[in-house]
Amino acid sequence: MNILFVTLEESGKKISVKILDELSIQKINHNYYTFGLDSNYASNIRDISNIKIKPLMGFLEIIKNIRYIYKLRSHLIFQIHKFDIRHIFFVDSFDFSKFFFKKFNKVKCSQIVGPSVFIWNKKKANYINNNFEKLFSIFLADKPYYDHNTYSYIGHPLSSNIVSRNLKFDSIKNIGIFLGSRDQEFFNNFKTISIFIDKYGSNFNFIFFTLPKYKKFIHDHYFQNANVEVNINDNNYYKNISNIDFAFACSGTVHLELSLTKIPHLIFYKTNFLNLFFFKIFIKIKFISLLNIFSNKEIVKEFINNDFNPKSINSYLCSINNKKKLNSLSNDLNLNIKINNINFFDIKPIIDYLKKFS
Repeated sequence: MNILFVTLEESGKKISVKILDELSIQKINHNYYTFGLDSNYASNIRDISNIKIKPLMGFLEIIKNIRYIYKLRSHLIFQIHKFDIRHIFFVDSFDFSKFFFKKFNKVKCSQIVGPSVFIWNKKKANYINNNFEKLFSIFLADKPYYDHNTYSYIGHPLSSNIVSRNLKFDSIKNIGIFLGSRDQEFFNNFKTISIFIDKYGSNFNFIFFTLPKYKKFIHDHYFQNANVEVNINDNNYYKNISNIDFAFACSGTVHLELSLTKIPHLIFYKTNFLNLFFFKIFIKIKFISLLNIFSNKEIVKEFINNDFNPKSINSYLCSINNKKKLNSLSNDLNLNIKINNINFFDIKPIIDYLKKFS
């Protein structure tokens, strides 16, 4: 059977690679294709996207790019016909999965990483229950909203990649910077972080963890009196993040990676007024980071919109830059990761499902 993995976000690409690696080891007898993954990922797996994938975030970005979204869907349908795809695994980005399925539902579809129905819009769970073959979820919080035959829990695929930091923290010296994988995230966040580094960063080493497309931009920027490095997200990524003492992060996936690695960090989220307006109307939650949501308390410090500024970041950094506080934060991360059962990955539900078609 010809099976397609569709990935539109950087987090989805990481998860797709891990799952495809595991399927390759298990030698499940299918032909695998990808849509949106690196064409150089594997010699025996072909990426058939042939179109630039633009990650989009927020209501305004979607509206501005509506023609592109329709074009992307049409191209995906064309490629499905061309390569005789019989089953699609959408990895994350459920809104596009639903947008696609409403137009084209002639092949079996499953979702890996569901929409955050435990936060808002529980109708999305009903849509998957009624139309999709399976949901392979990375969170147990999803389970109450799905039919028994639809829902399968696989844990977080990236948890098995983690290089856990077991050394105790003394103080903050090396700070990891994670600005996001979308252009609007990266450039908005870079401005604030660069001001912070210039004003307060003389006593720290800063390591930017980023995609290749942003490397030159960071290198070309002049930082005053600060030691700055740039690490591309490559095969040494997890080993490299285990060597930092603290992190500034905007991505949900990075938040979980840092939590699994037991690295204390802060989360920031900056968006325009209209996106924030819709967020407050439709999403009735106290927090934005998953570990805080699951734990119903602030395990990780959050800075939202105007609170995300150099002065507030520095104030928080000064308040926790000691051995006792850093190790307490690290222990809280480790404890709540275990409580919420995020620290494992089981490929078996996907393998068992695929064996039905072998």
